[in-house]
Amino acid sequence: MSDRIGRTGSKIIMVGLDGMIPEQVLRYRRRVPEPDHLLREGFFSPAISSMPTDTPTNWTTIATGAWSGTHGIVGFGVHKPGMAAGQWAGTFNSRLCRAEYFWQAAERQGKRCLLINYPTAFPLTLTDGVVIGGDGLNSPQWTRRWHELVSNCRDAAGVRPLALRPATGWKNVPTRYEVLCEGVVDLDAERRFGWGAAGVTNEGIENERLAERRYILLVKDGGTTKLVLSRSKNVGKALATMAKGEWSGWVDERFAGRRALRQYKVVDLNADGSKVTIYCSMAGAPTGWGHPRGIEEQIVRHAGGYVEALELSPDSAFRSGWFGRDEMGQVLDIMSIQADWTVRCAEYLANTEPWDAMFVQYHVPDGINHDILMDMEHDDPAVRRNADKWLGETYRIMFDMVDRIRRSCADESTTFCVVSDHGNIPITEWVNTPGIMMREGWLHFREREDTGLLDIDPEKTRAWYAAHHAGAWINLSGREKGGIVSPGAEYEELRGQIVNRLRSVVDPADGRPVFAAVGRREDLQSLGIWGDRFADVLCIANPYYLTYLEQFEGLSPETVQAYMDAPDVMALEDAPLSNALKSLNAVHWHMPTASVGYASNRACFMLMGPGVVGGGRGDRVNLTDVAPTLAHCLGIQPPKDAEGRVVREAFG
Repeated sequence: MSDRIGRTGSKIIMVGLDGMIPEQVLRYRRRVPEPDHLLREGFFSPAISSMPTDTPTNWTTIATGAWSGTHGIVGFGVHKPGMAAGQWAGTFNSRLCRAEYFWQAAERQGKRCLLINYPTAFPLTLTDGVVIGGDGLNSPQWTRRWHELVSNCRDAAGVRPLALRPATGWKNVPTRYEVLCEGVVDLDAERRFGWGAAGVTNEGIENERLAERRYILLVKDGGTTKLVLSRSKNVGKALATMAKGEWSGWVDERFAGRRALRQYKVVDLNADGSKVTIYCSMAGAPTGWGHPRGIEEQIVRHAGGYVEALELSPDSAFRSGWFGRDEMGQVLDIMSIQADWTVRCAEYLANTEPWDAMFVQYHVPDGINHDILMDMEHDDPAVRRNADKWLGETYRIMFDMVDRIRRSCADESTTFCVVSDHGNIPITEWVNTPGIMMREGWLHFREREDTGLLDIDPEKTRAWYAAHHAGAWINLSGREKGGIVSPGAEYEELRGQIVNRLRSVVDPADGRPVFAAVGRREDLQSLGIWGDRFADVLCIANPYYLTYLEQFEGLSPETVQAYMDAPDVMALEDAPLSNALKSLNAVHWHMPTASVGYASNRACFMLMGPGVVGGGRGDRVNLTDVAPTLAHCLGIQPPKDAEGRVVREAFG
């Protein structure tokens, strides 16, 4: 076989599907024709992620071909030398990556790349080519407003109340309308965000007076009840007019004086207009997210508004109780809107821009896995069937998107790759790592004078458990700002104590160990773990156990006391965590090979194109192998820091 699969004129397309599980691909291939076609015509293998097995880490591994110890993106946050105990920087930031990206290597060798919604692609790391988005999940940079539910008939956390009353003072009402009533909803002012050396910065609320008000008119149009949404009482200037179940399409909105693109849907609307619910999607900026500047206008014209990770926004609505498990359509609608945008954006760029490599990322099915996967083990067959339906429909939407991109953007000389970054594992129990650290006297908090909230006390804390990935950090003198543990014997003794204590944690119900691996970072190098961005002690949970935390800053005294009082291991639903974490159904912070049979934490690698074996199967591919293999297909050298191999078994 030639050492050079790629040839002049060949191209590559990589579509990333966040959280896609190999067991689920095989489960749904008979129901969804597109993955079945890929499996019959191409090569397929489970894939092993870098640690920690999460989004920023492994989309970086895929793009660089390097293990996380090399590229330095280790979880959703990195704690760097010079930071104080508990501090960290967000990792959706290409400046934190220590390895060369595929597109940098390709550009260096005369190739042009298109990046669509690829995490950690921002700030820009190429000079030519096209970059759309790349600021991670729900970008604070380009998000003008988070999603909202407005209702007078749904009672759930965060629902914005809608007051109905007799309609007065409306202008330009068509004579065919029978006016029923009007409604008013007040929307809070939104926080502004900026971009600093460490990533996204919260700039606070610029002006409390910049809250928003929207007016609603309920009418009968013939035999159909409709809702008119407007910024003023003028039907002639309405933002949208919708019946029940209808979407507005992209609306050119304005919040706090800034333009934004948003969609609205009428979820509830009865015949007399007395029960109303409106779902308001996340609102995205119309510009700023595209390179070269000015390309955003063309993308919006051909594909519609861009909101980074729009497909994930229904998940928090689902967990907040805005939608029930019987309202699948509300969630699938948003996923379909973003899938359609992704296809249209890829088509437009492929047909108008010169390119050699295209990278596209879509953050599904990860969100649905987080919400639904554990239901596959429920005692009630009806719940299991519903979960199976949810997952099947998710795979239908995302693989329809994949197939449309392939058919519209690839030709016979194009290598087409579908890859995921990790899988998902069900969870039922929470490991109280902060409580353990506090009871051992390693972790201490102190009160803020202004608010009474609690932060880590760096003057007393000897070690803390990282909120952003599984591990314990030592507050080391000379490394941490204000560190108090001496390097050498004291440091090693403390690490040994932490390792022994965490290895002793078992489930009180049956004595099972909750951790699959506990060790010093240098003891776990076989998992790609090395370097100063990994915690001093790494702890990787077994299936069904969660160790993840949200933060260690601004905690209430009640929360800290709850950590202190709670047992080492407890039911997730009873844990002193936010509702967002307690409602999780599955997560991916486990061993890369962890499995429960019907699902695993493994990623997927699929390849088709010139020279690829039809129906080929592999037993083991590392995600570090993706970049070298795609470079091989494109006929270029891989990124200079790549540590993977070419998956030669995929080729005849």
